[in-house]
Amino acid sequence: MYTSPVSSSQTNRPDPRTWLIALGCALSPTAFALNTGTDLNLSLKPIAGGMAGAAYVRPQEVSAALFGNPATLTQFKGFNVGLGAALLEPEVDNFQSKNGFTNHSYSLARNYVVPDAALGGEVLPGFVLGAGIAVDSGLGADYRTHPINAGAGLGLGGNGAGGAATLPLLVELISFSANVGAAYEVTPDLSVGAALTVGVGFAQFGTSGTTSGLASLTGDFGGTTSSVHNISLRGSVGATYRLTPNVTIGASFKSPLRYNYHNVLATTVGGSQDYQSVRVEQPLEVAWGIAANITPQLLVEADALWKNWSNSSLYQDVWQDQFLALFGGQYTVGDWQFRAGYSYATPILRDEPHGTVGGFKGVGTVPLDTAVPGVLDRNDVIKVVQTTLGPVIWQHTLTAGVGYAFTPKFRVDAFAAYAFEESASRDTLALGHYRAEAAEWALGLGANFKF
Repeated sequence: MYTSPVSSSQTNRPDPRTWLIALGCALSPTAFALNTGTDLNLSLKPIAGGMAGAAYVRPQEVSAALFGNPATLTQFKGFNVGLGAALLEPEVDNFQSKNGFTNHSYSLARNYVVPDAALGGEVLPGFVLGAGIAVDSGLGADYRTHPINAGAGLGLGGNGAGGAATLPLLVELISFSANVGAAYEVTPDLSVGAALTVGVGFAQFGTSGTTSGLASLTGDFGGTTSSVHNISLRGSVGATYRLTPNVTIGASFKSPLRYNYHNVLATTVGGSQDYQSVRVEQPLEVAWGIAANITPQLLVEADALWKNWSNSSLYQDVWQDQFLALFGGQYTVGDWQFRAGYSYATPILRDEPHGTVGGFKGVGTVPLDTAVPGVLDRNDVIKVVQTTLGPVIWQHTLTAGVGYAFTPKFRVDAFAAYAFEESASRDTLALGHYRAEAAEWALGLGANFKF
């Protein structure tokens, strides 16, 4: 039988099992991006969304050019304006089990509205400028009314179901980007471009509400989060080359976007209250692809993306690098356009995660990165964190879209996308078994103007 090394005379110090059970849940955000970790990329654009985000070589809207491969801006001569929005609906369930006890929790972080707006104009022959705003990434979780039941069936005492603690988790990250870009048509076949992103990010980590169960979670544990924001910069460059009149290739590079969130999470680990800061980094990204007109009416595109999550602050503790394959097609019949797409994402969860998340040392009175020989490995809690990052576990997404040109200067486009349900699970020494099941769907609508 395990005996805590902390004597009963040392008050206000919970059992290490209690520390890790609670913290593992309190730092568990739920991603809401389609197939790209927390990045949205081009998956929610009114036209590109119908083609699974495959729009890095031959985009059909100015917003996809500006936020994807900036060299493709030269494909939008004249003056172009695009306005759109998408509804994103994650469906995330988490199941906890131990010693015959099970608990089902699901996140109410749903109904995300993602706006999108961009414009571009040819200011000199072959030279195009663009500007726009969009939501580029996000995380969200809200388990306040359907809490994680930590330590289910461990018999640790308290009033929670199964003798466990119920935890009111609240986690949210949202990043807005304002992009300005320029592209130049070096020759009729070769274009180059660059874009600057000014990002503003909003963050919350921790707990909000009343805890129950383990006595060690009293005090400030039910209110550890703050709402903070930060600004940052990133850049992107790209090029496209027309191999034949019907075939074009392209590639782009996007630097990391680093947010430094100050005093976002409270802890009393060490005896005094402290507000911790964290750096959250959207990853370096490389994209390349090919697009072709199979017939004058049929456009197809295939793109690949590589995301360097393993060197991105916070994410690197739970995720590994990821490859994405995007396939999309568009068929034109008169004033109508019909679109379809499919995307595949390689698994993103680390088999063996690190022992911390973003360097946080604790939440409230609960420390992180604490091992108990024979009871808890130092990364057991982070395995729990991985399984609660539900939506990033899916790998297959199907999309469809339709557009209609009312006039040569005005068109409306819509899309729908569905990420098929996947599951992921992790086992720990004493915390039990954790399984996540997640699916997601999106609907989008937009208008494009050309003058």
